Amino acid sequence: MDTNINQPWVTWLMPVKNGMPYLPETLASIEAQTYKNWQILVWDNGSNDGTLAELHKWIPSRLPGKIIEGKPLSVGGACAELVKQCETDLAARIDADDVNLPERLEKQVAFLQAHPDIAVVGSGVFTIDEEGNTLEKPNKFPLHHKDIVYHLLVDNAINHPTVVFRCSVILEVGNYRDILYMEDLDLWLRVAQSYKLANIPELLVKYRIHSRSSTQMAIAQNKLFDQTNNCWAEYAQSLYGLSRRDAEQLRSKKHPLALIALFKIANYLGHSHGDNWWGIWQEKHFIISGRAVIANKDIISRILWAILWYWSQKQNPLMYGQNRDKI
Repeated sequence: MDTNINQPWVTWLMPVKNGMPYLPETLASIEAQTYKNWQILVWDNGSNDGTLAELHKWIPSRLPGKIIEGKPLSVGGACAELVKQCETDLAARIDADDVNLPERLEKQVAFLQAHPDIAVVGSGVFTIDEEGNTLEKPNKFPLHHKDIVYHLLVDNAINHPTVVFRCSVILEVGNYRDILYMEDLDLWLRVAQSYKLANIPELLVKYRIHSRSSTQMAIAQNKLFDQTNNCWAEYAQSLYGLSRRDAEQLRSKKHPLALIALFKIANYLGHSHGDNWWGIWQEKHFIISGRAVIANKDIISRILWAILWYWSQKQNPLMYGQNRDKI
């Protein structure tokens, strides 16, 4: 493998349980990277579908690295152990059913080198089905730290299998926790309190949707909503200056006057970001996220938020007409 000593090494982190039949395509997409300074760590969580046999065909003969087997854990537990065993500061996450585009590492490593203040960088994704067919329009996420924090008010703003992160930061904030379905959101909420998150606009991963994925099974069983709200509420005070009670009511769209809670958030974030609450209220992503958590019966908040939305578009037409392109 040709390498460049001036480029940092990156470790792929892949927890897997029963990754067939998609695993070979995932491994081939790692092998095809234009960026060559990498190795791979795979944590097998008790596969019984031929996954281990397939992994041993690739690692270490074609993909330098190692496989940890015989110690099945949850996704969060496996990710935490992989970070602990990682010997490089930069690590790239990928799941065994997703596909990397060839320039993924090259673009994300270059971004992190150019932005040393960024701890985690994700990307946009193509959503594909079992056969690899594109399902919908490309999925893009907020690019900038402030916008990601605003978007986290209502949804996860970073797609887990797209990230490259600094392991030193992940360990500093307490590493992954063993939280079912929420190990990534839980981590981003902790990282965001002390470090910056980002996404780059390029679509660098094909994210596969299929009935056997843990996320899709959780959605089918209606398990994600309450767990997402609980996870967000746990960090609402430290990240948004909001009490747990207010946070739970806001996220579940049950707050009697959401405008008050949103003002508290804007005031807190304004102080945190060196801005003021009025500046936060004019931010496009804050207005969009705020509108999403206002209950239908909260008429006062809905009317005032609609006025704010209209006024902000009038004052900042370029912000609403195109994406900002600077961190």
